[in-house]
Amino acid sequence: MTKDDPITQKVKNMYKKYPYPSPSTDVSQTNELLNLLRIFEIESKIKLENKSIFDAGSGTGHRITNVAQHFKKSSFLGIDISDKSLSIANKLKKLKKLQNIEFQKYNIMNGVKTLGKFDLVLCMGVLHHLSNPSNGLQMLTKTLKDDGIIFLYLYGKLGGHKRMVNKEIISILLDKEKLNYDLGIKLARDLGLNKFDYGWNLNFKNKKEEDALIVDSLLHANEFLYDCNDIDNLFKKSNLYGYAIFGITAGTEGYLFDASITTDKKLSIPQTNIAEKLKTKRSLSCYKLLNLKDKLRIIDLIYEPNGYTIIGLTKYAYDKLSNKRIKRNFIKIK
Repeated sequence: MTKDDPITQKVKNMYKKYPYPSPSTDVSQTNELLNLLRIFEIESKIKLENKSIFDAGSGTGHRITNVAQHFKKSSFLGIDISDKSLSIANKLKKLKKLQNIEFQKYNIMNGVKTLGKFDLVLCMGVLHHLSNPSNGLQMLTKTLKDDGIIFLYLYGKLGGHKRMVNKEIISILLDKEKLNYDLGIKLARDLGLNKFDYGWNLNFKNKKEEDALIVDSLLHANEFLYDCNDIDNLFKKSNLYGYAIFGITAGTEGYLFDASITTDKKLSIPQTNIAEKLKTKRSLSCYKLLNLKDKLRIIDLIYEPNGYTIIGLTKYAYDKLSNKRIKRNFIKIK
């Protein structure tokens, strides 16, 4: 077995003590991933039943078991580096009587292509914790079928600024005890910093569950944050045909993403709307003349996302895609 690098080992040790998203098997408010995939189904008309789905970094399995419970005819493989998290995931599998999902201990950075080829790869809130996210993404794209699709969730640099400030305050106070998570949790509560952004604002039922959220959001051993320029650089080495930002989170709100001025909105879901932000004819006319990457940057600077959901496509997947919103926001990799 390949030895874990030092950063991966730190992350593994952290999740051993504080498994995420919850140490409990009694959490139900973890449907963000299921809701995302149901929206994708509705918009793209691509059915996710009878698909092979790979979840890279399942954690305690709360999110992916909810997905497997919904898409009963699809087969799922979830991996994680944490024995403790996988133990909870397998308990959830048993409690929900799921026959269509399997969990394995695996490190993305050691390569995953031996696990097979998949129709859909999910890496939600995981890539930014890897010791080398670019290499990790390249590893994951090798598991895609010719018409495969990958979904990522990455932390946002602009909207994550305040969280990172709070994280640094705690880190400095910890001084030489950076890995003393128990003390860090106490400091977070002392300072009133246990208020959570999107992704962490789950309905925890007890102190132990809240502790796991505090550690993941304010004491994490390793994380990278992104803006749209960083995302573009990340995908340039991905071996994919291209990518599109599917949605963003800002504060505790989620939005479908669209750089267009006029949208063909059909879903009753909040959506980015640049016309509500650039309210004069002059500013909108200037915006219209921009290329897509510059439009993305404008939306980035105005909405200040604390997270991005991104969809990456192979050439065959792009050619088959009927989702107009994704296609008009799609950036081809040259």
